[in-house]
Amino acid sequence: MNETYQELDLIELLRGVISNWWLILLFMIVAGGSSYYATITYVVPIYKAESTLFIGKENDVITGISLGDFQLDSKLVVDYRELIKTRLVTEEVISDLELKTTRNEVVDHLNINIITESRFMNITYQDPIPERATQIVNRFSQVLVEKAETIVGVKNIQIVDYAIIPTSPISPNATMNALIAAMIGAMVAVGLILLKMAMNNTIQDESNVENEFGIPVLGVIPKFKGEGRTT
Repeated sequence: MNETYQELDLIELLRGVISNWWLILLFMIVAGGSSYYATITYVVPIYKAESTLFIGKENDVITGISLGDFQLDSKLVVDYRELIKTRLVTEEVISDLELKTTRNEVVDHLNINIITESRFMNITYQDPIPERATQIVNRFSQVLVEKAETIVGVKNIQIVDYAIIPTSPISPNATMNALIAAMIGAMVAVGLILLKMAMNNTIQDESNVENEFGIPVLGVIPKFKGEGRTT
């Protein structure tokens, strides 16, 4: 051999991959099915409850809102976002609902989203138990209204939508995990096929002889299917 390695052309690689389609399909089914089963069996689903609050002037009249009032209320949105995560609010919620968890764990699962260029804010909480997530969000909303009136001194925040019990988890996505696992399985199968072809040093046909030794093939002995010998 003139070279220490065998060079495989693109067409030969493609032909080898296509001829082993069943192996690729098998890896996809096994990987995807295993991922789906593991996801729905062992991964704890997480639910998200959400409430909506509005911040405005006390005894607000829409036609009387000035630009300064809007800017002030927009700043209060940021203040209330920080207020809801304080020890004052979080510990009261934990005590009221008799939660068996720490303040840090509650804050980690709590999120306050401010709607851009508005005075609306959403309070969300994620928990494996949908009923508990709903209770926590609604209690946080109520306590925030109470503490805002006490600390800020005005009653300018109100609950627009209370959280309702979520029926579908936000994670995990078993279907998406299965599709990703199936794609990984397909890539692994293709890699194994290419590795097997690269390690195969046997001569498959006359083109391999010409490419390997640089000499033309003068003739090929055909393969005949023999018949059984009779006595």
